[in-house]
Amino acid sequence: RRRRPKKLAMPDPPALPLDVGPMASDARSTSPGAQHAYVQSQSHLLKATSDNPLPTAVPPPIAAVAGLLGVRHVLCLIGLPERGKPFIAQRLSKYLSFFHGAEVKLFDVNEVMDRAGGPPGSDHNAMFMFEEIKAFMNATSSAADRNMTVPRAGSGRSAPASSSSPPSPEVRPVVVREGSAEVQLAESLATHGEEELLVHPSDRRRKNVDSGKVAILFANDTFACFKEKWSGTSKERRRWASETLAKDRALGAKLIFIEVIVDRADILEANLRARERAKNGPTASRESAGPAMYEDELPDECLREFEDRARRFQRIYVSMQEDGSEDDLSYIKLINYGDKVVTNRMHGYLRMRIAQFLSVIHPTPHVIYLSRHGQSEYNVLGKLGGNPPLSPAGQEYARRLAQWVPRHIFYQHGVLTKCRLWTSSLQRTILTATHIPHPIVPASSFDSPDGLPSPPAKRSAPLEAAATPLAASRVGISSPPRRGSHETDAATPSGGTPSHRFRSRQRSRQLPPRYLQGDEGVLNEPVWEQMSPRVYRNLDEIFAGEYEGMTYEEIQHSFPSEAKMRATDKIGFRYPRGESYLDILARLDPLVHELESYHEPLVIVSHQAVLRLLYCYLTGRTRAQAPKLSMPLHTVIRITYDGWTPPTEERFYLGPECSQTDGQTHL
Repeated sequence: RRRRPKKLAMPDPPALPLDVGPMASDARSTSPGAQHAYVQSQSHLLKATSDNPLPTAVPPPIAAVAGLLGVRHVLCLIGLPERGKPFIAQRLSKYLSFFHGAEVKLFDVNEVMDRAGGPPGSDHNAMFMFEEIKAFMNATSSAADRNMTVPRAGSGRSAPASSSSPPSPEVRPVVVREGSAEVQLAESLATHGEEELLVHPSDRRRKNVDSGKVAILFANDTFACFKEKWSGTSKERRRWASETLAKDRALGAKLIFIEVIVDRADILEANLRARERAKNGPTASRESAGPAMYEDELPDECLREFEDRARRFQRIYVSMQEDGSEDDLSYIKLINYGDKVVTNRMHGYLRMRIAQFLSVIHPTPHVIYLSRHGQSEYNVLGKLGGNPPLSPAGQEYARRLAQWVPRHIFYQHGVLTKCRLWTSSLQRTILTATHIPHPIVPASSFDSPDGLPSPPAKRSAPLEAAATPLAASRVGISSPPRRGSHETDAATPSGGTPSHRFRSRQRSRQLPPRYLQGDEGVLNEPVWEQMSPRVYRNLDEIFAGEYEGMTYEEIQHSFPSEAKMRATDKIGFRYPRGESYLDILARLDPLVHELESYHEPLVIVSHQAVLRLLYCYLTGRTRAQAPKLSMPLHTVIRITYDGWTPPTEERFYLGPECSQTDGQTHL
């Protein structure tokens, strides 16, 4: 007989919205907002009672809400034109806000200088920008300092006589009420006065308890803002910015320069193509073979203009010096997007997280496929969590997915492409992906080498042959479906005969894992295993703790207060002895670093709660939206994003039909 957890009596939680650490809709700000020192489902624990007349006003921080606790940093992106600085600013701000709860604001130097209205390089423009940075850094945007908004000892307040007796009339505890941080401070000041508070409102110690603030400076038009003091284009300008921030001790912000250095022509041309594609849309037909990022022809005039502008800029731009003259500055040199990363005076948690994240991102297109596992036996019963196998409908989805993947993922824009596969460690995701073929493919069969693709100006004969049906059949996979054929996006039902069969080539036991064996047993060229399955526990479903294996109706009946609390604060509520959505964020963080580093399409077969968060991160939504999203069963979601254009998505329903209202919907 299942042992039910003891039902606890507790007051109903307040029905107030609390959005924990989202990315604001404004592209210039990723600030979590004013009320995110703790999750809403903890608010009933912070009220004064007869047993606890002087309660903790703010609970200790957790990583996803205050992972960069109290830090104040200004990141200044510098470098030659068309190196992807706006892309880096956007990705970095999204990452710090989404996974660490930091308040991040983007400052486009061009846009701020236009509003300043002064002549280029003037002190007026520089101080205008500085005041904007200070306004962001000094804004009271969190309730995290409430524990310091109490009277000092000897100011007329004394401790209660006993823990069981109510406070005496002379004792005036600070009762936490719902409202903004400014309202809380005003109430305390009205009761006690500034001089009676434990920490004065202007004390800098109040700035070190929130989730941290990061201002990111970049330029959309490097040429136009070259003379501005915050552009960082010379040693003198960088020194001025560093000294200006250091002099304002009350601000307490530290400066980091991030220099983006790209000297590979293929990366520069890829950036230019992406920029033109963002401005004009793709021009080439999708019928043409070649990687997606090279389907657009770059006009010669555009290349000549860029090369001319870059040469003129390079003559006057001064890179970060490694001769000792700038060794006292904190900086990162990002060379060819992770090929090499040089750091100087980068001490501390935030700085190293930034350096680590910058070492894996790149501006070339990402293609991510998200799929829930097939319907499980617990889905049929409406139960939460567990490790059940697939239902008959889920097994059918696994077969259809295996037929759909090679036709639609192995080939990108008609070209054979390396692909990857991730699943969780729970059997329902492993069983969903178990039929996906894993052919062993010679490296020469792919359109591009490892790493960033090279421009396909002159394609060699082997590369041309790799896209033909004959070459594909030699490595155990068929050619992509012909356009205009009668094949549909849905996979062939079980028992049918698909028009293309995909057979994984069996490895010889004596064959090393990354080389192809020749006719006489001689090792020839390196090989790639398509969709080589990788299992990550980080992708496991949210753990419902004591409610594992229960239906949502059982939870509502047995634990109505808990059910109501979770409905009010779904992202922050932690199941008893289980997890919350914020706990999932912590375990997804390292996987996102791995994901960002990939150049190959990636298929992720996981679970509803995990995919909700990944979907929000990849599509630019706030994490507060995640618990409300629908991640339907038996559907593949294709997400494409790069450094220039907004993310796009396509959905492919493979079937079979099944109920979408299962217990996992409430996770």
